[in-house]
Amino acid sequence: MNFNKLSIIGLLILFVSCQEKKASKTTAENYFKEQKYEQALNELDKLIEQEPDSVSHYGLRVLTYSNLGMFREEIKDLNKIIELNDNKSITAHNERAIAYIRLGENEKALEDINYVIDNKEDTEGISQVYIQKASILFTLNDFENSKIFYNKALEINDNNDKTITSQALIGLANISDNPKDALNFLNRAIEIDTVSGLAYGARGAIFLEQENIENAFKDFQKAKKYDSYNPDIHFNIGQLYANYSNEIDSATYYFEKAIKLAPQAQNNDMINTNLGVLKHRSGKLDEALEHFKTAEKLNSKNDLLLFNYSMLLSDMGKNSEALDKINKAITINPKDPEYYNLKGSILIGQSNYEDAEQTFLKAIEINPNYGAPYYNLGYLNSEQNNIRKAIKYYNKAVQLDFDLPATLVNRALLLFKINQSQEACADLNRALQLGRTDIKSLIERKCG
Repeated sequence: MNFNKLSIIGLLILFVSCQEKKASKTTAENYFKEQKYEQALNELDKLIEQEPDSVSHYGLRVLTYSNLGMFREEIKDLNKIIELNDNKSITAHNERAIAYIRLGENEKALEDINYVIDNKEDTEGISQVYIQKASILFTLNDFENSKIFYNKALEINDNNDKTITSQALIGLANISDNPKDALNFLNRAIEIDTVSGLAYGARGAIFLEQENIENAFKDFQKAKKYDSYNPDIHFNIGQLYANYSNEIDSATYYFEKAIKLAPQAQNNDMINTNLGVLKHRSGKLDEALEHFKTAEKLNSKNDLLLFNYSMLLSDMGKNSEALDKINKAITINPKDPEYYNLKGSILIGQSNYEDAEQTFLKAIEINPNYGAPYYNLGYLNSEQNNIRKAIKYYNKAVQLDFDLPATLVNRALLLFKINQSQEACADLNRALQLGRTDIKSLIERKCG
Protein backbone atom coordinates (compact mmCIF):
# COMPACT_ATOMS: atom_id res chain seq x y z
CA MET A 1 0.00 0.00 0.00
CA ASN A 2 1.37 3.39 -0.97
CA PHE A 3 1.09 6.33 1.41
CA ASN A 4 1.69 9.98 0.74
CA LYS A 5 5.07 11.41 1.45
CA LEU A 6 4.37 14.68 3.21
CA SER A 7 5.85 17.51 1.18
CA ILE A 8 7.75 20.33 2.84
CA ILE A 9 5.84 23.50 2.03
CA GLY A 10 6.76 26.89 3.38
CA LEU A 11 4.38 29.36 4.95
CA LEU A 12 2.92 32.00 2.68
CA ILE A 13 4.10 35.46 3.68
CA LEU A 14 3.02 38.48 1.67
CA PHE A 15 3.35 42.00 3.02
CA VAL A 16 0.25 44.10 2.42
CA SER A 17 -0.14 47.85 2.53
CA CYS A 18 -2.89 49.85 4.17
CA GLN A 19 -3.69 52.22 1.34
CA GLU A 20 -6.98 50.63 0.30
CA LYS A 21 -10.52 51.49 1.20
CA LYS A 22 -10.54 50.80 4.92
CA ALA A 23 -14.07 49.47 5.39
CA SER A 24 -14.03 46.84 2.66
CA LYS A 25 -10.45 45.75 3.32
CA THR A 26 -11.05 45.63 7.05
CA THR A 27 -14.10 43.45 6.49
CA ALA A 28 -12.11 41.08 4.27
CA GLU A 29 -9.26 40.90 6.79
CA ASN A 30 -11.68 40.16 9.61
CA TYR A 31 -13.29 37.37 7.64
CA PHE A 32 -9.84 35.98 6.89
CA LYS A 33 -8.79 36.08 10.57
CA GLU A 34 -12.02 34.28 11.50
CA GLN A 35 -11.22 31.63 8.82
CA LYS A 36 -14.37 32.57 6.91
CA TYR A 37 -12.50 32.31 3.66
CA GLU A 38 -15.47 32.26 1.27
CA GLN A 39 -16.79 35.52 2.74
CA ALA A 40 -13.31 37.02 2.62
CA LEU A 41 -13.06 36.02 -1.03
CA ASN A 42 -16.35 37.73 -1.88
CA GLU A 43 -15.17 40.97 -0.27
CA LEU A 44 -11.81 40.81 -2.03
CA ASP A 45 -13.43 40.16 -5.42
CA LYS A 46 -15.44 43.38 -5.03
CA LEU A 47 -12.40 45.29 -3.80
CA ILE A 48 -10.19 44.18 -6.70
CA GLU A 49 -12.92 45.11 -9.16
CA GLN A 50 -12.77 48.63 -7.72
CA GLU A 51 -8.97 48.76 -7.48
CA PRO A 52 -7.57 46.29 -10.04
CA ASP A 53 -3.91 47.35 -9.67
CA SER A 54 -3.52 46.93 -5.91
CA VAL A 55 -0.79 44.43 -5.04
CA SER A 56 -2.08 44.49 -1.48
CA HIS A 57 -5.54 43.25 -2.47
CA TYR A 58 -4.14 40.52 -4.68
CA GLY A 59 -1.79 39.53 -1.84
CA LEU A 60 -4.63 38.90 0.58
CA ARG A 61 -6.64 37.07 -2.07
CA VAL A 62 -3.61 34.86 -2.73
CA LEU A 63 -3.63 33.91 0.95
CA THR A 64 -7.36 33.25 0.79
CA TYR A 65 -7.11 31.09 -2.33
CA SER A 66 -4.27 29.14 -0.71
CA ASN A 67 -6.34 28.36 2.37
CA LEU A 68 -9.26 27.29 0.17
CA GLY A 69 -6.98 24.98 -1.82
CA MET A 70 -7.70 26.97 -5.00
CA PHE A 71 -4.16 26.81 -6.29
CA ARG A 72 -4.81 27.66 -9.93
CA GLU A 73 -6.65 30.82 -8.95
CA GLU A 74 -3.82 31.57 -6.53
CA ILE A 75 -1.31 31.29 -9.38
CA LYS A 76 -3.33 33.71 -11.53
CA ASP A 77 -3.17 36.32 -8.77
CA LEU A 78 0.54 35.69 -8.22
CA ASN A 79 1.05 36.22 -11.97
CA LYS A 80 -0.72 39.56 -11.60
CA ILE A 81 1.47 40.54 -8.64
CA ILE A 82 4.58 39.66 -10.64
CA GLU A 83 3.28 41.71 -13.57
CA LEU A 84 2.48 44.72 -11.38
CA ASN A 85 5.94 44.54 -9.82
CA ASP A 86 7.72 44.32 -13.20
CA ASN A 87 8.78 40.72 -12.51
CA LYS A 88 10.74 41.79 -9.44
CA SER A 89 8.66 40.17 -6.70
CA ILE A 90 10.84 37.48 -5.15
CA THR A 91 8.07 36.58 -2.69
CA ALA A 92 5.50 36.08 -5.45
CA HIS A 93 7.85 33.78 -7.39
CA ASN A 94 8.47 31.82 -4.19
CA GLU A 95 4.77 31.44 -3.42
CA ARG A 96 3.98 30.54 -7.02
CA ALA A 97 6.54 27.73 -6.72
CA ILE A 98 4.66 26.44 -3.66
CA ALA A 99 1.34 26.55 -5.51
CA TYR A 100 2.86 24.65 -8.43
CA ILE A 101 4.14 22.01 -5.97
CA ARG A 102 0.63 21.53 -4.65
CA LEU A 103 -0.66 21.04 -8.18
CA GLY A 104 2.13 18.59 -8.99
CA GLU A 105 3.58 20.90 -11.66
CA ASN A 106 7.07 20.46 -10.33
CA GLU A 107 9.09 21.58 -13.34
CA LYS A 108 7.37 24.97 -13.20
CA ALA A 109 7.92 25.06 -9.44
CA LEU A 110 11.63 24.45 -9.95
CA GLU A 111 11.87 27.35 -12.43
CA ASP A 112 10.35 29.72 -9.89
CA ILE A 113 12.44 28.54 -6.95
CA ASN A 114 15.62 28.82 -9.02
CA TYR A 115 14.59 32.39 -9.89
CA VAL A 116 14.27 33.14 -6.17
CA ILE A 117 17.72 31.70 -5.39
CA ASP A 118 19.37 33.50 -8.31
CA ASN A 119 17.80 36.90 -7.57
CA LYS A 120 17.66 37.00 -3.78
CA GLU A 121 19.84 39.87 -2.59
CA ASP A 122 20.38 38.62 0.96
CA THR A 123 20.52 35.33 2.83
CA GLU A 124 17.53 35.98 5.05
CA GLY A 125 15.11 33.10 4.67
CA ILE A 126 17.39 31.25 2.24
CA SER A 127 17.27 28.08 4.36
CA GLN A 128 13.50 27.85 3.79
CA VAL A 129 14.02 28.40 0.07
CA TYR A 130 16.59 25.58 -0.01
CA ILE A 131 14.09 23.31 1.72
CA GLN A 132 11.50 24.16 -0.90
CA LYS A 133 13.96 23.42 -3.69
CA ALA A 134 14.93 20.14 -2.03
CA SER A 135 11.24 19.18 -1.79
CA ILE A 136 10.71 19.93 -5.49
CA LEU A 137 13.78 17.90 -6.45
CA PHE A 138 12.45 15.03 -4.34
CA THR A 139 9.17 15.01 -6.24
CA LEU A 140 11.20 14.98 -9.49
CA ASN A 141 13.08 11.89 -8.19
CA ASP A 142 16.38 13.80 -8.09
CA PHE A 143 17.17 12.41 -4.66
CA GLU A 144 20.90 13.16 -4.73
CA ASN A 145 20.46 16.90 -5.27
CA SER A 146 17.45 16.95 -2.97
CA LYS A 147 19.67 15.64 -0.18
CA ILE A 148 22.29 18.28 -0.98
CA PHE A 149 19.81 21.13 -0.56
CA TYR A 150 18.31 19.73 2.64
CA ASN A 151 21.82 19.58 4.07
CA LYS A 152 22.54 23.11 2.81
CA ALA A 153 19.46 24.31 4.68
CA LEU A 154 20.69 22.61 7.85
CA GLU A 155 24.18 24.07 7.48
CA ILE A 156 23.02 27.66 6.91
CA ASN A 157 20.33 27.50 9.58
CA ASP A 158 22.76 25.99 12.13
CA ASN A 159 19.87 25.15 14.50
CA ASN A 160 18.87 28.84 14.77
CA ASP A 161 15.31 28.15 13.67
CA LYS A 162 13.92 24.89 15.03
CA THR A 163 11.16 24.80 12.37
CA ILE A 164 13.74 24.92 9.56
CA THR A 165 15.85 22.22 11.20
CA SER A 166 12.82 20.01 11.74
CA GLN A 167 11.61 20.43 8.14
CA ALA A 168 15.04 19.59 6.73
CA LEU A 169 15.20 16.43 8.86
CA ILE A 170 11.73 15.44 7.65
CA GLY A 171 12.94 15.88 4.08
CA LEU A 172 15.98 13.69 4.73
CA ALA A 173 13.65 11.08 6.24
CA ASN A 174 11.59 11.06 3.03
CA ILE A 175 14.75 10.43 0.99
CA SER A 176 15.98 7.60 3.23
CA ASP A 177 15.70 4.11 1.77
CA ASN A 178 15.94 2.51 5.20
CA PRO A 179 12.86 2.93 7.45
CA LYS A 180 15.10 2.78 10.52
CA ASP A 181 17.15 5.75 9.29
CA ALA A 182 13.95 7.60 8.36
CA LEU A 183 12.55 7.08 11.85
CA ASN A 184 15.79 8.37 13.37
CA PHE A 185 15.52 11.57 11.34
CA LEU A 186 11.88 12.00 12.30
CA ASN A 187 12.52 11.33 15.98
CA ARG A 188 15.17 14.06 15.91
CA ALA A 189 12.76 16.39 14.09
CA ILE A 190 10.13 15.87 16.78
CA GLU A 191 12.65 16.35 19.60
CA ILE A 192 13.61 19.70 18.05
CA ASP A 193 10.06 20.83 17.23
CA THR A 194 7.55 19.06 19.44
CA VAL A 195 4.55 20.68 17.73
CA SER A 196 5.48 19.81 14.14
CA GLY A 197 2.38 18.28 12.59
CA LEU A 198 4.44 17.53 9.50
CA ALA A 199 6.92 15.42 11.49
CA TYR A 200 4.23 13.48 13.33
CA GLY A 201 2.39 12.92 10.05
CA ALA A 202 5.50 11.63 8.28
CA ARG A 203 6.36 9.32 11.18
CA GLY A 204 2.78 8.09 11.31
CA ALA A 205 2.97 7.22 7.60
CA ILE A 206 6.05 5.06 8.25
CA PHE A 207 4.36 3.35 11.18
CA LEU A 208 1.38 2.70 8.90
CA GLU A 209 3.60 1.11 6.25
CA GLN A 210 5.05 -1.11 8.99
CA GLU A 211 1.49 -1.95 10.12
CA ASN A 212 2.25 -0.47 13.53
CA ILE A 213 -1.30 0.77 13.72
CA GLU A 214 -1.34 1.91 17.35
CA ASN A 215 1.64 4.24 16.96
CA ALA A 216 0.46 5.39 13.54
CA PHE A 217 -2.89 6.41 15.00
CA LYS A 218 -1.23 8.29 17.88
CA ASP A 219 1.06 10.20 15.52
CA PHE A 220 -1.74 11.05 13.10
CA GLN A 221 -3.85 12.44 15.93
CA LYS A 222 -0.95 14.67 17.00
CA ALA A 223 -0.34 15.67 13.39
CA LYS A 224 -3.99 16.68 13.01
CA LYS A 225 -3.84 18.63 16.27
CA TYR A 226 -0.81 20.68 15.23
CA ASP A 227 -1.51 20.93 11.47
CA SER A 228 -5.27 20.55 11.06
CA TYR A 229 -5.32 22.02 7.54
CA ASN A 230 -2.81 19.59 6.00
CA PRO A 231 -4.70 17.43 3.46
CA ASP A 232 -1.97 14.74 3.39
CA ILE A 233 -2.48 14.07 7.09
CA HIS A 234 -6.23 13.60 6.58
CA PHE A 235 -5.51 11.35 3.59
CA ASN A 236 -3.28 9.06 5.64
CA ILE A 237 -5.79 8.90 8.51
CA GLY A 238 -8.33 7.84 5.89
CA GLN A 239 -5.93 5.14 4.71
CA LEU A 240 -5.62 3.85 8.25
CA TYR A 241 -9.37 3.59 8.74
CA ALA A 242 -9.95 2.11 5.27
CA ASN A 243 -7.24 -0.53 5.22
CA TYR A 244 -6.60 -1.51 8.82
CA SER A 245 -9.78 -1.02 10.85
CA ASN A 246 -12.36 -1.22 8.04
CA GLU A 247 -14.21 1.80 9.43
CA ILE A 248 -15.69 2.94 6.15
CA ASP A 249 -17.56 5.97 7.49
CA SER A 250 -14.46 7.33 9.24
CA ALA A 251 -12.28 6.67 6.20
CA THR A 252 -14.79 8.44 3.97
CA TYR A 253 -14.88 11.45 6.29
CA TYR A 254 -11.11 11.92 6.21
CA PHE A 255 -10.79 11.36 2.46
CA GLU A 256 -13.53 13.90 1.80
CA LYS A 257 -11.89 16.31 4.25
CA ALA A 258 -8.58 16.00 2.38
CA ILE A 259 -10.32 16.94 -0.89
CA LYS A 260 -12.14 19.84 0.76
CA LEU A 261 -8.86 21.20 2.14
CA ALA A 262 -7.12 20.99 -1.25
CA PRO A 263 -9.68 20.52 -4.04
CA GLN A 264 -7.01 20.93 -6.74
CA ALA A 265 -4.25 18.84 -5.13
CA GLN A 266 -2.23 16.51 -7.32
CA ASN A 267 -3.21 13.33 -5.46
CA ASN A 268 -6.97 13.87 -5.56
CA ASP A 269 -7.22 11.21 -8.26
CA MET A 270 -6.07 8.64 -5.70
CA ILE A 271 -8.36 10.01 -3.00
CA ASN A 272 -11.35 9.79 -5.35
CA THR A 273 -10.24 6.28 -6.27
CA ASN A 274 -10.22 5.33 -2.60
CA LEU A 275 -13.66 6.86 -2.13
CA GLY A 276 -14.89 4.91 -5.16
CA VAL A 277 -13.56 1.67 -3.67
CA LEU A 278 -15.24 2.41 -0.32
CA LYS A 279 -18.58 3.22 -1.96
CA HIS A 280 -18.29 0.06 -4.08
CA ARG A 281 -17.56 -1.97 -0.96
CA SER A 282 -20.65 -0.44 0.69
CA GLY A 283 -22.86 -1.30 -2.26
CA LYS A 284 -23.31 2.36 -3.27
CA LEU A 285 -22.46 1.69 -6.89
CA ASP A 286 -23.73 4.92 -8.44
CA GLU A 287 -21.76 7.02 -5.95
CA ALA A 288 -18.69 4.88 -6.59
CA LEU A 289 -19.10 5.46 -10.32
CA GLU A 290 -19.06 9.24 -9.87
CA HIS A 291 -15.85 9.10 -7.84
CA PHE A 292 -14.14 6.96 -10.46
CA LYS A 293 -15.26 9.31 -13.23
CA THR A 294 -13.81 12.25 -11.29
CA ALA A 295 -10.58 10.40 -10.65
CA GLU A 296 -10.16 9.53 -14.32
CA LYS A 297 -10.69 13.17 -15.32
CA LEU A 298 -7.88 14.12 -12.94
CA ASN A 299 -5.48 11.39 -14.07
CA SER A 300 -6.36 9.04 -16.91
CA LYS A 301 -2.95 7.32 -16.58
CA ASN A 302 -3.55 5.92 -13.10
CA ASP A 303 -3.62 2.17 -13.68
CA LEU A 304 -4.81 1.33 -10.15
CA LEU A 305 -7.77 3.67 -10.65
CA LEU A 306 -8.60 2.01 -13.98
CA PHE A 307 -8.39 -1.45 -12.38
CA ASN A 308 -10.86 -0.53 -9.63
CA TYR A 309 -13.06 1.34 -12.10
CA SER A 310 -13.17 -1.74 -14.32
CA MET A 311 -14.11 -3.95 -11.37
CA LEU A 312 -17.05 -1.67 -10.55
CA LEU A 313 -18.26 -1.58 -14.14
CA SER A 314 -18.08 -5.37 -14.30
CA ASP A 315 -20.17 -5.68 -11.14
CA MET A 316 -22.68 -3.27 -12.71
CA GLY A 317 -22.95 -5.57 -15.74
CA LYS A 318 -21.20 -3.08 -18.02
CA ASN A 319 -18.68 -5.56 -19.39
CA SER A 320 -17.74 -3.70 -22.56
CA GLU A 321 -16.87 -0.56 -20.61
CA ALA A 322 -15.11 -2.65 -17.97
CA LEU A 323 -12.99 -4.34 -20.63
CA ASP A 324 -11.99 -0.96 -22.04
CA LYS A 325 -10.81 0.28 -18.63
CA ILE A 326 -8.83 -2.86 -17.77
CA ASN A 327 -7.18 -2.85 -21.21
CA LYS A 328 -6.03 0.71 -20.54
CA ALA A 329 -4.68 -0.33 -17.13
CA ILE A 330 -2.74 -3.19 -18.71
CA THR A 331 -1.29 -0.86 -21.34
CA ILE A 332 0.00 1.40 -18.57
CA ASN A 333 1.20 -1.45 -16.34
CA PRO A 334 1.54 -4.79 -18.17
CA LYS A 335 3.24 -6.54 -15.23
CA ASP A 336 0.39 -6.84 -12.74
CA PRO A 337 -1.21 -10.32 -12.77
CA GLU A 338 -4.35 -9.04 -11.00
CA TYR A 339 -5.14 -6.92 -14.03
CA TYR A 340 -5.05 -9.94 -16.35
CA ASN A 341 -7.11 -11.98 -13.89
CA LEU A 342 -9.82 -9.30 -13.86
CA LYS A 343 -9.73 -9.08 -17.65
CA GLY A 344 -10.15 -12.85 -17.91
CA SER A 345 -13.17 -12.71 -15.58
CA ILE A 346 -14.75 -9.99 -17.73
CA LEU A 347 -14.15 -12.06 -20.86
CA ILE A 348 -15.91 -15.01 -19.21
CA GLY A 349 -18.86 -12.68 -18.61
CA GLN A 350 -18.86 -12.04 -22.36
CA SER A 351 -18.67 -15.81 -23.05
CA ASN A 352 -15.30 -15.27 -24.74
CA TYR A 353 -13.74 -18.38 -23.21
CA GLU A 354 -10.79 -18.72 -25.58
CA ASP A 355 -9.44 -15.22 -24.90
CA ALA A 356 -10.27 -15.58 -21.22
CA GLU A 357 -8.13 -18.73 -20.96
CA GLN A 358 -5.17 -17.04 -22.63
CA THR A 359 -5.54 -14.04 -20.34
CA PHE A 360 -5.54 -16.19 -17.20
CA LEU A 361 -2.46 -18.04 -18.48
CA LYS A 362 -0.75 -14.66 -18.93
CA ALA A 363 -1.46 -13.85 -15.28
CA ILE A 364 0.11 -17.16 -14.27
CA GLU A 365 3.12 -16.47 -16.48
CA ILE A 366 3.70 -13.20 -14.62
CA ASN A 367 3.22 -14.78 -11.18
CA PRO A 368 2.97 -18.59 -11.00
CA ASN A 369 2.15 -18.36 -7.28
CA TYR A 370 -0.96 -16.23 -7.71
CA GLY A 371 -3.95 -18.45 -7.00
CA ALA A 372 -6.84 -16.52 -8.54
CA PRO A 373 -6.20 -17.36 -12.23
CA TYR A 374 -5.90 -21.08 -11.40
CA TYR A 375 -9.29 -20.91 -9.68
CA ASN A 376 -10.80 -19.06 -12.64
CA LEU A 377 -9.32 -21.55 -15.10
CA GLY A 378 -10.93 -24.28 -13.02
CA TYR A 379 -14.27 -22.52 -13.27
CA LEU A 380 -13.85 -21.82 -17.00
CA ASN A 381 -13.07 -25.44 -17.82
CA SER A 382 -15.88 -26.75 -15.66
CA GLU A 383 -18.27 -24.52 -17.62
CA GLN A 384 -16.97 -26.17 -20.80
CA ASN A 385 -17.32 -29.62 -19.20
CA ASN A 386 -13.54 -30.19 -19.24
CA ILE A 387 -13.80 -31.91 -15.86
CA ARG A 388 -10.31 -33.33 -15.41
CA LYS A 389 -8.65 -30.16 -16.68
CA ALA A 390 -10.78 -28.09 -14.33
CA ILE A 391 -9.80 -30.33 -11.39
CA LYS A 392 -6.14 -29.88 -12.29
CA TYR A 393 -6.45 -26.11 -11.99
CA TYR A 394 -8.47 -26.34 -8.77
CA ASN A 395 -5.74 -28.60 -7.37
CA LYS A 396 -3.20 -25.85 -7.97
CA ALA A 397 -5.46 -23.23 -6.40
CA VAL A 398 -5.79 -25.44 -3.30
CA GLN A 399 -2.00 -25.86 -3.13
CA LEU A 400 -1.73 -22.06 -3.10
CA ASP A 401 -4.43 -21.77 -0.38
CA PHE A 402 -6.56 -19.59 -2.62
CA ASP A 403 -10.09 -19.06 -1.27
CA LEU A 404 -10.19 -22.61 0.09
CA PRO A 405 -13.88 -22.67 1.14
CA ALA A 406 -14.99 -21.93 -2.43
CA THR A 407 -12.26 -23.88 -4.23
CA LEU A 408 -12.78 -27.04 -2.18
CA VAL A 409 -16.54 -27.06 -2.81
CA ASN A 410 -16.08 -26.50 -6.54
CA ARG A 411 -13.50 -29.26 -6.75
CA ALA A 412 -15.73 -31.61 -4.75
CA LEU A 413 -18.63 -31.13 -7.15
CA LEU A 414 -16.38 -32.11 -10.05
CA LEU A 415 -14.94 -35.09 -8.18
CA PHE A 416 -18.48 -36.43 -7.71
CA LYS A 417 -18.90 -36.29 -11.49
CA ILE A 418 -15.95 -38.65 -12.02
CA ASN A 419 -17.04 -40.94 -9.18
CA GLN A 420 -14.34 -39.93 -6.71
CA SER A 421 -16.83 -39.58 -3.87
CA GLN A 422 -14.40 -40.19 -1.02
CA GLU A 423 -12.11 -37.37 -2.13
CA ALA A 424 -15.12 -35.15 -2.79
CA CYS A 425 -16.54 -35.71 0.69
CA ALA A 426 -13.13 -34.96 2.22
CA ASP A 427 -13.14 -31.62 0.38
CA LEU A 428 -16.67 -30.83 1.55
CA ASN A 429 -15.92 -31.63 5.18
CA ARG A 430 -12.79 -29.50 5.06
CA ALA A 431 -14.78 -26.63 3.56
CA LEU A 432 -17.39 -27.04 6.32
CA GLN A 433 -14.65 -26.69 8.94
CA LEU A 434 -13.54 -23.49 7.19
CA GLY A 435 -17.00 -21.96 7.60
CA ARG A 436 -19.10 -23.18 4.65
CA THR A 437 -22.13 -24.02 6.75
CA ASP A 438 -24.34 -23.70 3.67
CA ILE A 439 -23.15 -27.12 2.43
CA LYS A 440 -24.39 -29.18 5.40
CA SER A 441 -27.36 -30.53 3.49
CA LEU A 442 -25.13 -31.38 0.52
CA ILE A 443 -22.80 -33.36 2.79
CA GLU A 444 -25.76 -35.23 4.34
CA ARG A 445 -27.11 -36.07 0.90
CA LYS A 446 -23.83 -37.05 -0.77
CA CYS A 447 -21.69 -38.32 2.06
CA GLY A 448 -24.20 -39.94 4.40
